[in-house]
Amino acid sequence: MDLKGKKALVTGATGFIGGRLAERLVTEGIQVRALTRTPANGQWLAELGVELVPGDITDPASLRTAIAGCQLVFHAAAWVSEGGTKAEVWAVNVTGTQNVVDAALVAGIERFVHLSSCAVYGSLQQPNIDENTPTRMRGNLYGDSKVAAEDVVFRAYRAQGLPVVIARASQVYGPRSRQYTIRQIEIIKAGKMVLIDKGRHLCKPIYIDNLIDGLILCAQVEAAVGEAINFTDDAPIPWREFYGAYGRMLGINSFPAVPFALAWLIGYYNEITARLRGKKASLNRGILMTHRSSNSFSNQKARELLGWEPNVDLAQGMMLTEAWLRAEGYL
Repeated sequence: MDLKGKKALVTGATGFIGGRLAERLVTEGIQVRALTRTPANGQWLAELGVELVPGDITDPASLRTAIAGCQLVFHAAAWVSEGGTKAEVWAVNVTGTQNVVDAALVAGIERFVHLSSCAVYGSLQQPNIDENTPTRMRGNLYGDSKVAAEDVVFRAYRAQGLPVVIARASQVYGPRSRQYTIRQIEIIKAGKMVLIDKGRHLCKPIYIDNLIDGLILCAQVEAAVGEAINFTDDAPIPWREFYGAYGRMLGINSFPAVPFALAWLIGYYNEITARLRGKKASLNRGILMTHRSSNSFSNQKARELLGWEPNVDLAQGMMLTEAWLRAEGYL
């Protein structure tokens, strides 16, 4: 599909991935409309020529207004916070996705690209997991909600013919990333970075621009319709290498380490004390388990079906990320 002259609705456009996607789409000659709950947060996008439309994916009426006249939808809005109840997470990630799908069906959208996550595989602890691997729920609110959201999208494809593509991203880092960039710098600067099992377990990074390349190809390639596609840079790397790159930006070459058993106990203690305060622990066993992972994901389907390549490797990605961090005053 030639995207030139098309109009795209981007949900989650004031977030990390949606914002970079909106920025890139504009440079590709695509008219971009951004759904935003707080238009003031999107003024930097408006300055690039993005049309800001107030609304929320939990508000079906606002979606019908926002999607009118669009041919493409990139659905990147999601609840990604580590806090929140199941009702709150489901309202955004599952019911919200259903609302966007319903609006897309009414509008006759030509391509619906849904941003999902490799978390849908349920942390199988297997190498080279590909798209033939069934998704599964395992009691993790975020991962389970993304499985349920994918079911919503695929039902619309199978039952109603909505031309969908599901993009499953691994651990996305780069400029503006709170989860895998800014927070890491803040933790290191505070002297609180501690590696689990000497950081030997696996991180599966993907640089933001590599993912954006893939999302745009999902909208362009006809053979992608009806498919789920993994997006991850090539070989996974040890966490010590990933965090080490951030440490070197700050002149720090090593971090203390603890065995996983001790980290697990700390996470459990944090959960108990947080529960007594009516809150959710930010450092919990679920977070710690991601740092004991032996998962890795195959990107072969993206390469063969889309002609996609992760053009920015880790060294270059970290160089670009460091330049942004310095420009923004984090370093």
